Amino acid sequence: MAILNIEIKAKCADPTFIRNVLTQEKALLKGIDNQRDTYFKVTNGRLKMREGNIEYSLVHYDREDIYGPKRSEVLYYHPRKEDLVKQQLLKAIGTLVIVNKKREIYYIDNIKFHIDEVENLGSFVEIEVIDKTGNIGADKLYEQCKEYLTLFQIENKDLINNSYSDMLMEANLVIKKGTIQQAIEISKQIPEFENPYEVSDYEKRLTNKMHLILIAFWQGKPAGFKVGFQVEDHFYSWMGGVIPEFRTNKIAKNLASFQQNYVKEMGIRKIKMKTRNKHKAMIQFALTDGFYISGLEEDINVNESRILLDKEL
Repeated sequence: MAILNIEIKAKCADPTFIRNVLTQEKALLKGIDNQRDTYFKVTNGRLKMREGNIEYSLVHYDREDIYGPKRSEVLYYHPRKEDLVKQQLLKAIGTLVIVNKKREIYYIDNIKFHIDEVENLGSFVEIEVIDKTGNIGADKLYEQCKEYLTLFQIENKDLINNSYSDMLMEANLVIKKGTIQQAIEISKQIPEFENPYEVSDYEKRLTNKMHLILIAFWQGKPAGFKVGFQVEDHFYSWMGGVIPEFRTNKIAKNLASFQQNYVKEMGIRKIKMKTRNKHKAMIQFALTDGFYISGLEEDINVNESRILLDKEL
């Protein structure tokens, strides 16, 4: 059964202050744990193997990526240390990223607190309010979470909206403006593009238009691209993709975010795109990203029909 959690994660400039507050609140220190979290490549939620002396578990969770209190649905499995669960997962689906940290673990009733020192990231505090039985309810959990948010004097600017794994991956990802030739070279490595466009096709689309060519690099290697241009009162997101081996690193999401932020800064408030009906993953990605279906260009072959999508920025 999934456990309901409401969580807060924030940067922590003064861990001693947090410890003093927890002491005043008579929190129980369970211990200090050196933990290694191995995140696996999954398509839904997050899956990690936590290896520590206090906490040792396989954890799957779905959590909102928002600032402030976040709702999570968490499933735990507690294997024995001699079990081969981690090795099986590594062989089956592979590693996404590894997070190493030193964690101080405290409890007050159903509330768990962490003071974390994360390798390559710094110091953080977490508040995790837990309803194991389903008898407390989300409203009470949010109330408890906000109470300690105030006690810890956590400011909005210090709140974190994602996981340590995301933060480390973002450190591995660089997105910058690129060239037509770079976009073409990446498109040739994307199997969905049966006949990648040539230089002349790009020039025909982009010449004399405000346009943006983005190239994503993962640990220094070209991994994805996104190309678009202005058409009258909107921006048309024309071409893009991610090389298969990099697709679990949230590169497509970050490329889209970069593009949309750039377009907004240019004063454009609508972005459009279209994709073939056969590209189900692309359609789902667009809908999840806030696009809505605005039209259909029909083809005799229904799979080749184009789905038109719009998004207000």
